[in-house]
Amino acid sequence: MVRAPLALAVLFLMIQVNCAAAFEMRRAINVAQWFTWPRYERPPSTGIAWPPYKETPKPPDLSELKRLKQTGFDTVRLPVDPAPFFVFEGEQQQFVYKRLFDAIDRIQSAGMNVIVDLHPNSRHPVWGQHAMIKGVGTPAFDKFSDLIEDMARRLSSRHQNVALELINEPRLKCKGDDQAKWDALAKTLVDRARKGSPDLTLVLTGACVSSFEGLLALDPKKFGDDKIIYTFHFYDPFSFTHQGAQFIPWPDKYLDEVPWPASARPMEQPLAKTLQRVAEAKIDTLDRDKASVGAQANLKKFYASKADREFIRDRFARVSEWARENGVDPARIFIGEFGVLKKRPGLAGALCEDRDRWLKDVRVTAEEFGFTWAYFNYDGPFALLVDEKKRNFDPSILAALGLGKETKACRD
Repeated sequence: MVRAPLALAVLFLMIQVNCAAAFEMRRAINVAQWFTWPRYERPPSTGIAWPPYKETPKPPDLSELKRLKQTGFDTVRLPVDPAPFFVFEGEQQQFVYKRLFDAIDRIQSAGMNVIVDLHPNSRHPVWGQHAMIKGVGTPAFDKFSDLIEDMARRLSSRHQNVALELINEPRLKCKGDDQAKWDALAKTLVDRARKGSPDLTLVLTGACVSSFEGLLALDPKKFGDDKIIYTFHFYDPFSFTHQGAQFIPWPDKYLDEVPWPASARPMEQPLAKTLQRVAEAKIDTLDRDKASVGAQANLKKFYASKADREFIRDRFARVSEWARENGVDPARIFIGEFGVLKKRPGLAGALCEDRDRWLKDVRVTAEEFGFTWAYFNYDGPFALLVDEKKRNFDPSILAALGLGKETKACRD
C-alpha cells in the first residue's frame, strides 16, 4: 500500500529534476570582452603572459548581471579564448579554470543561464582560429578536442543551466572540400563533448564564419543529437552593421551614416560623409584612392540591394525551412550574435535611429520564426553600455530589443 505512492513521488521528483536541468533560453546577451583577449606574448614566444586575462574592460559585477536579468535577458553568452587552457598546466591551468567557473557562478547567481563559447582568437599563431581548423590529427585541433571533452565533463558535473558552444565562427567555406572538412571537424567535436557529458546542451555552428549560409550547409542528421542548439550569426548587410569599424580591413570601415532601411535617405548623404572619412584617413595616396573606390562601390551595392526588413525575413525564412526539413525545433535555432557598430563622437558609424530600426527588425523577425537570440555586445564598439564609468544601459537599444519602452533618448 505504501510502495505505489512512494514510487509515484520518486517519479515526480525525477521529472522535476530533469525539468530543472533543461537548458532553455529566449533572450541572451554576449559579454565578449571578459575572456576573449588574453595577454599574448610577442614573438618569438608562442605563449601567453601570466595572469592571462585582464580586468580591462571591467567585467560586469553581480549587481550589473542582476540588472540584465531584471531587464529581461535570461542568458549570457560568454566567449572564452581557449589558448590559456593549452599553454598553462598544473596549478596555473587550474587557476584558469577557477577564474572561468567563478564567472559562471557569478552569472548564475544573478539567475541567468550561461553559454560557454569556445572562441579561438585568429591573432594567435599557434593556438588561434586558423590553427584550430587545420584538420583532425593536427596539434592545435587535437588539443582543442581534448579541451572540449574536459570542459564538457567539468560543466556537466558542476553546473546546471549551462551550455557549451563548441567553436566560434570557423573560417572555412561552406561548400566543396571545406564543407566536407568542417563536417568531419564538427562531428569530432560533438563526439568528444559527448564523451565528457552525454547530457550537456551543446551549441553548434556551420562554417562560413557562422553565417546563415554555413548553417544551411550543415546536416543535423550526421549528429543525431536532440540536445544540440544550432547557431548562426547575423550582421547582414555587412556594409550597414560594420560601417566605420576600424578593426576590419575592408573599405566598409570608411562608410558613415549609411541608413536602415536603404530607402530611408538618398545615397548622396552617406556618400559625402564617406568621402570625408576617406580624405581624413592617415593613409598614403595609393591606399586612399583604393579606399575611395572600394567604399563607393560597397555603398552603391548596398543601395542597389534595396535592403529592408524583407531582406532579413528572406534569410530567416530559409533557415526556418532548413529547420523544418531537418526536424529541428525553431527554439533550437539560436542567433548567437547580431549588432551594429555604434557611432561615436568624431567617428564613423550608424546613426542610432538606423541602428535601432535594424535591431528591432532582426529581433522581431527572429521571434516571429521562433528563434532565440543573443545581442552583441555588452561593452565595446557594439555596446549596450552607454559608457564604461556609469555602467548604465542604452534605453533605445533596450527598446529595440523589446526590453524597454519606446524612447526618444536615441543618441550618437
